[in-house]
Amino acid sequence: MITVESVYKQFGGVHAVENASLRIAKGSITGLIGPNGAGKSTFFKCLAGMLTPSAGEILIDGQETTGWHPHEIARLGIGIKTQVPSVMDGLSVRENIWLAALRVLGRQGADGAVADALERLDLGDLAARPVGQLAHGERQRVELGIVIAARPWLVLLDEPAAGMTAEEIERLAAVIAEIGRQAAIIIVEHDMQFIRAIARTVTVFAQGRILMEDHVDAVMADPRVRDIYLGKKG
Repeated sequence: MITVESVYKQFGGVHAVENASLRIAKGSITGLIGPNGAGKSTFFKCLAGMLTPSAGEILIDGQETTGWHPHEIARLGIGIKTQVPSVMDGLSVRENIWLAALRVLGRQGADGAVADALERLDLGDLAARPVGQLAHGERQRVELGIVIAARPWLVLLDEPAAGMTAEEIERLAAVIAEIGRQAAIIIVEHDMQFIRAIARTVTVFAQGRILMEDHVDAVMADPRVRDIYLGKKG
């Protein structure tokens, strides 16, 4: 589904990503982890079209997307949620999600997609509320609703649990696991327990390079990961 070959990203003399190669299969939930400055967020932005790699190749569903813009990548049926809010505070929850569905599905398909998104994300009671009045965790669910309303086959998520309470994170994990039944997911995240709850495969970045890729349990047990990310206490 996604093939990344020898991707580099430089900012001046800084090598943020070096020789990163990765293959991600259909139907997978893949976590990208690593300490601050490890290169995972830069790598994610190259996948999502927010940054252009300095070298290397990215193929999504057989098409080379290296250097494409986010809206061009989205047209392939990919939902992208970044850390920058994409909601319109003055519109209701339903209106935000409906506009996202309309762009892809047209008027005929939008109503059904909105109803489905509201139900899947447990947003029905908030549907008429302006997004600007919602709590942080509720807004995050609305942003997920905007992503899934277009019924993507691949979802890219950049730290969706940031700023959430433990209860909100638990709820979000259940929501993302449910989304994963119909779409592949690639997720950048710092919260290791959250990643353990949702990801099957984990890719670990360290100093701009991919350190390892394995099943989540094997990654969590690897002493190199504990040393660079979890700390030697673990």
